[in-house]
Amino acid sequence: MELASAQVVKSGNSLRVQHGDDKGLYVTFFTEPVESPFKSEQAGHPVFDDVVFIHIIFPGNRSTEVKRPAKLKADGGAPTDPQRWPTQYEAFKNQSVQVNSGMPVTEWAVLTKSQALGLKSMNIHTVEQLAEVPDHALTWMGAREMQVKAQAWLKNATDGSEVLRLKSENQSLRLDVDRLMEQVKELAEVKTKRRNAAESKA
Repeated sequence: MELASAQVVKSGNSLRVQHGDDKGLYVTFFTEPVESPFKSEQAGHPVFDDVVFIHIIFPGNRSTEVKRPAKLKADGGAPTDPQRWPTQYEAFKNQSVQVNSGMPVTEWAVLTKSQALGLKSMNIHTVEQLAEVPDHALTWMGAREMQVKAQAWLKNATDGSEVLRLKSENQSLRLDVDRLMEQVKELAEVKTKRRNAAESKA
């Protein structure tokens, strides 16, 4: 079985897109943390965004499946994945939790898997959130120690970001100086050639 091709079907006075055998596919939506290069560079540490993915399984075919970022925006008139599988997407939305951008606790090497899952159960999904938990909410065992580690880790990351920024700025200045030196050298060579040419004519 393959992904059904789109067909335009008339329904009353309107037209709609139908995908034939789409209903026979096993489709699930899920989120996965994907690193954002731009945000990571700005923060000085890996920053992940939750990206919605789609998993399509073809019943009766063990060798073929599709797993990719979900198409959430219309592209050239083609329907989005939520439009193609509205029931599955609605079920996904009803069970999903909105997570802020940042370093997921599940990706932070300082924590064990059980500690990360424990934090997620308290709606603490990122290291940034852990660092900002108010004092009165730090009621679980080892909470204060975890928060101190989170704050120290973020401070080091921020300091590292400044170092990277200065390093990049320094490298850019060096390139500028190299270019200027090259221009000065070229001007000196031109001046020498002109002087030699003038002397030879004399």
